[in-house]
Order: sequence, then structure tokens, then C-alpha cells
Amino acid sequence: MSGRGARRQDLPAGTLRTVAVLVRRDARVALGGVDGFASVLPFVAAGVVLGGLVLGPDPAALRTAAPGLVWLLVLTAAVPLARVVAAAERDEDSWDLLRGLVPPGVLLLAKAAVLWAALAVTWGTGTVLAVLLLDGAVPVAGLAAAVLGLVGVAASTTVFGALLAASARGAGLLAALVLPAGLPALLAGTQAATAADPLPWLALLVAYDLVAGATAWAVFPFLLEE
Repeated sequence: MSGRGARRQDLPAGTLRTVAVLVRRDARVALGGVDGFASVLPFVAAGVVLGGLVLGPDPAALRTAAPGLVWLLVLTAAVPLARVVAAAERDEDSWDLLRGLVPPGVLLLAKAAVLWAALAVTWGTGTVLAVLLLDGAVPVAGLAAAVLGLVGVAASTTVFGALLAASARGAGLLAALVLPAGLPALLAGTQAATAADPLPWLALLVAYDLVAGATAWAVFPFLLEE
């Protein structure tokens, strides 16, 4: 314990450089891995098409349901993306080394940043397809809700991905953890894109980000000690 703490304190001051290195590394994994965009983006495309078929030909119904459908697909896609959190380290058997050398806050920031970007691309792809196929729209409030809501989802998913890395038993619980944790983003993100007054829903997303971020900041170091 003391040795690990000493190594963390001896790190150079270039925190942003460390974050950038970790972000590039994890981004390559997300882009090239089986659980990354290679499987997530086709799933989103199929989900939008199938959702349109289920909802029927009514344009008004399609426009109303499009934001919620996209958010539902984003949360579902977060489950396989959570596996990317420590995928490179598991493949190289270097998770213990990384968590011993990099401070928990830096590691959390880097992993969450990659997940936020991956989820943002997922949301953007689903939204573009919804606009093209479901006659959806992208109001400014809906875009703001995506930026805010994905922060909380990324923070929560990073924690669950670290839990998966710390214990193989977490794999079976991954969907049961990720999906409920993202329900505030699903609800508020959908309502912000469709409600006449989106400000209360955007405020809810800010509160969600604060709670999810604070929880991740408090829990993540303990997961690294497992």
C-alpha cells in the first residue's frame, strides 16, 4: 500500500500529458476492438431502423419517439463500451502496473474522456440516422442535453468497467448496473429534446453529472485497490 502511494507521489507534474497518452491508447482500443465501434455503430444503425419499423409510418409518432430511441440505444451501447475501460490492460496483463503508477483521478479522467467521446459518437450517429430515417429533429436543448447527459453516463460506465477489470464476476452484472445508472440521462435527455421548457431537464442533467462524477471520484480509487 505504502509503495503504491509512493509511486503515485513520484509521478511528474505533466498530468495532462499522462491523460493524453492514456486517451490515445484507449481510443485505439475502442476503434479497433471487437467490443468497440466495430460492433456498436452497426447495432445503433440496426436499432434505429428496427425502431422505425416498430413505431409505424406515422411521422408525428416517429418524431416524438426519435430522441428517446437514440438515448435508449446509447445506454445499451454503453454496456459493451464499458469493457473497453481496461481492455488493453487485460490483454497485456498490465492493469495492476497501470493502477500502481497512475493516480486514480488521472486514470478516471482519461478513461471517462474516452468513453464520453465514444458515447458522443454513438449518440451523434443515432441522431443523424433518426433525422434521416425517422424525420427527427435536433433542437439546441437536445444537443446540450447530450453533452451534459453523456458526462454522467461516461463517469458511471467507467466505474463499472473498472469493476469488471477488478473482478471477473462483474461481467454478468454489467448490463444490470449500466442501464439503471443511465436512466436519469435517458429521461432528462429525451424530455429536454421534446419539452416546451427544457431548462428543468437540463438542470436535472447537471445534478446527475455532479452526483455521478462525485460517486465515481469517491469509488474509483477503492476499485483500483481490489
